[in-house]
Amino acid sequence: MCMAPSISTKDGVPVLALGTPGSYGILQTQPQAMVQHVDFGLPLQQAIEAPRGRLTDGAEVFLESRLPPDVHADLRKLGHNVTTGPEWTMKVGGMQGVAVDPETGIFTGGCDPRRDGYCVPA
Repeated sequence: MCMAPSISTKDGVPVLALGTPGSYGILQTQPQAMVQHVDFGLPLQQAIEAPRGRLTDGAEVFLESRLPPDVHADLRKLGHNVTTGPEWTMKVGGMQGVAVDPETGIFTGGCDPRRDGYCVPA
């Protein structure tokens, strides 16, 4: 069973929870959103909305068309068979998440426009 909701901690305190449906794509969707949020500092909602791709089988790669054309071209040069999908597609997952600011304790929700999901203020 391929399920991988994740909880990230900082100094032992939960700061990020992510989840997405998508079978084996889960293991690609979550790291992409996590890298956007943690490594590149995007707010959670923008990290979830960032363009994504999915390795489907061997050298088969499916990319949202919002990724820059040079990314598509560079992957082709590396020998990947790239399929360009629409701007937004749930084929690259449908992430939902919650971030907690460790200094203030403020919760921030993020929902993926690729799927049904909503953030509601408490």
